[in-house]
Amino acid sequence: MKIKKFSEFITEGMWGSALRRSNSAKERKDDEANRIQEFIDNQPESAVIYITDGNVINSKGSIFIRNTDLINGKLPFKFGRVDASFDCDGCTSLTSLEGAPQEVGRNFYCSECTSLTSLEGAPQKVGWNFICSKCNSLTSLKGSPQEVGGNFYCSECTSLTSLEGAPQEVGWNFICSKCNSLTSLKGSPQEVGEDFSCQECTSLTSLEGAPQEVGGTFICSDCSSLTSLEGAPQKVGEDFYCRDCPSLTSLKGSAQEVGWNFICSKCNSLTSLEGSPQEVGEDFSCSDCPSLTSLEGAPKKVGGTFSCYNCHSLTSLKGSPQEVGEGFSCQECPSLTSLEGAPQKVGGAFSCSDCPSLTSLEGAPQKVGGTFSCYNCHSLTSLKGSPQEVGRNFYCRNCPSLTSHEGAPKKIGGRFIN
Repeated sequence: MKIKKFSEFITEGMWGSALRRSNSAKERKDDEANRIQEFIDNQPESAVIYITDGNVINSKGSIFIRNTDLINGKLPFKFGRVDASFDCDGCTSLTSLEGAPQEVGRNFYCSECTSLTSLEGAPQKVGWNFICSKCNSLTSLKGSPQEVGGNFYCSECTSLTSLEGAPQEVGWNFICSKCNSLTSLKGSPQEVGEDFSCQECTSLTSLEGAPQEVGGTFICSDCSSLTSLEGAPQKVGEDFYCRDCPSLTSLKGSAQEVGWNFICSKCNSLTSLEGSPQEVGEDFSCSDCPSLTSLEGAPKKVGGTFSCYNCHSLTSLKGSPQEVGEGFSCQECPSLTSLEGAPQKVGGAFSCSDCPSLTSLEGAPQKVGGTFSCYNCHSLTSLKGSPQEVGRNFYCRNCPSLTSHEGAPKKIGGRFIN
């Protein structure tokens, strides 16, 4: 029996250890290769997936990730370029976007990832849409792509407190609505091709930081803590909505150029229209504003309909636009006693019905293209001041104090109904 030297034991041990390590590394490599192949085989578009150096997964189609694919809350592999969409929606165990593709040709979806706290690792360029809505643990947008060709949605992220880190260029819509912890719009993209919505952000007190130009619609409705429109975009291509903002007291700071509609209805604390845009392409509505006492500051020109109905404190129409392309409604204004200040020409219908304190039609427009309605005006005693030309019907029924039709229009296109 040969007795080995101590040095021979050491040498054999070293080689054995090295061999075991080599086998172990090979096994790990084989195991990862098997896992990658299994992952690819389970993809709907497996035929267009390919591997590059370092086991980086790329696809000419789309990639879908589900909870069962995750490893310790992370993406299972490193991804390179995805030409179509990368979808990890509903991965409630996902805690990080580390390993996500850095360029996505179409859409990147990571909505309803309720454990995700950061967007670090997200792609930096997205051709179409980036959607990270309903991520209740997300506190910051840092790590967001800096360029999004389509839409960016971070709505219903209830822990999100800031928009810092948001993409600065968004081709279509930027939606951060229903983010109840959001207190500021600072960090918003400065250029939005279509719509911007911060609707139902109940902690938002100011619009400071909002984009200064919005190609489509700007929505800050249902923001219960919003007290001012200062910081709002000054140019809006389509609609401006700030309705249902019960703490809003003034329109100062609002957009001065609005292509379509301006809607500030149901703002319970609004007392004045000062700060309104001076020209609105379509409709302007300040209806259901119970604290509004005056129309001073209203737009001078409205292409569509002007509505100030159901404003219980409104006593005068002075300040109304002098030119209204379609309808004008001041019905259900119980404190209104006179039509003085109303526009003198209305392209569509004019309604001052259900105004129980209205005693006279003096000041009414002299030409109305549609129907003129003054029914249910219990204090109205005379039709003097009525328009002299009405394109359709004239309604003055249920006016119990009216004893004469003297002053009624001389020309009516439809029926006279009393």
